[in-house]
Amino acid sequence: MSKLKSYEVIVKTTAEWSGTVHAQSLAEAKRLGEEAFNDGNLEQFEEDVATVIAFKLRRRAGSWRTFERRFRPIDSPDQTVWWRHEQLPENADPRLVWTIVDEDGRLYVRPGLRFVNRIDYVFCAKPLVDEDLHQPDYRYD
Repeated sequence: MSKLKSYEVIVKTTAEWSGTVHAQSLAEAKRLGEEAFNDGNLEQFEEDVATVIAFKLRRRAGSWRTFERRFRPIDSPDQTVWWRHEQLPENADPRLVWTIVDEDGRLYVRPGLRFVNRIDYVFCAKPLVDEDLHQPDYRYD
């Protein structure tokens, strides 16, 4: 018998509801998340489910190498990965933009356009997905 693992689950309706389920796989976590929602275990029920997202929550910041592989950063006009705010394409999709921030002397990339502790931005070819908003940042090594 397989050991059950914990997955974070987000059920999207007209709002987001979250909770934790114990499952053997992501597919099972999605199914259990939808059942928990329909049973009222995520605080609200009797709404149509639009999307169910299940993911394994990372406990630590991801590596720059993983970030590059997942999101494929695009070089700026200066031929660096750093983009100044005025260099970003006009009306750029916010899901393609990550912010390089300084946090206690270490650099991280965070999803979206941020301004606090901002160094510059990273513009990517692949957009982030909803689960990326709930995960720890990536290190900018």
